[in-house]
Amino acid sequence: MTALTDTNALDAVSCPTTKLCVAVDDDGNALISTNPTGGASSWSLIEVDGTNSVNGVACPTASLCIAVDNTGNVVESKNPTGGASAWTAVDVDSDYDLDGVSCPSASFCVAVDEEGYVVTSTNPSGGASAWTAKAVDGANGFDGVSCPSARLCVATDDHGHVLTSTNPAGGVSAWTAADVDGATDGSNVMGAVSCPSVSLCVTSGSGAAGEPILTSTNPTGGTSAWTRTAAPNNVPLETISCPSTRLCVAEDPAFDMITTTNPTGGASAWKAVDEGQPNHMGAGVSCPTLRLCVAVGNDDVLTSTNP
Repeated sequence: MTALTDTNALDAVSCPTTKLCVAVDDDGNALISTNPTGGASSWSLIEVDGTNSVNGVACPTASLCIAVDNTGNVVESKNPTGGASAWTAVDVDSDYDLDGVSCPSASFCVAVDEEGYVVTSTNPSGGASAWTAKAVDGANGFDGVSCPSARLCVATDDHGHVLTSTNPAGGVSAWTAADVDGATDGSNVMGAVSCPSVSLCVTSGSGAAGEPILTSTNPTGGTSAWTRTAAPNNVPLETISCPSTRLCVAEDPAFDMITTTNPTGGASAWKAVDEGQPNHMGAGVSCPTLRLCVAVGNDDVLTSTNP
């Protein structure tokens, strides 16, 4: 693994190919590389969103990246490596904190916010008018979203729910919530979610120690369709990326990488590996292939060609 330093805390990363990675930070910047394993000199820092905290980024292709921030902006670029002028911030969500975004294709993106709204677009680079926000999850705040296709999105919230939809733009009636956290009051905060296909999703609680890994081969099947698996180190996952059903890579608060080649194989199928960076607090991980993963957190980037 290779570590490099940025002056700000990195919050998320998306690598659509092995030749492009885009990370975002808490001070309005994007950190971009066309050679992610090339060390510090291969990454360029540009300001794309003033001083706002950019919480999430999704690049469905090398020619489209969509980021979201803490003031309700979508920050879009059709030329991610083109410098600051190639990025445009537009207000799509009335100053709410957008917490995550997923784009299964260049023609469909879904973002989620702190107030239970889902914000969708079939023309993600089309400006503010191309996005529509609809209340979906009451007063609960979303924590993450993953859409393996335009016909399935899976989101997590701060009250122990996984929410699924086969029509993500359809509003509240198109989404179904399942209580998966195991707490009788539904109080546990859920964390990142990754769905490499419509028949596999992986998530975790992000609160107290002992939060399990949760997997489902039928994400829309309700509470009973999710299986709880003890996480290595008995701590929740901070972030997770599954480039395929044969590989998931996550990070935990113990500074370990958590990996599996069999996500539904139970506790023994998940392994913890010391990432060798004791000050790296995982905030995002993206694996464009089975042979490359890029993780961000605090002020550094970690890469592996053998995750």
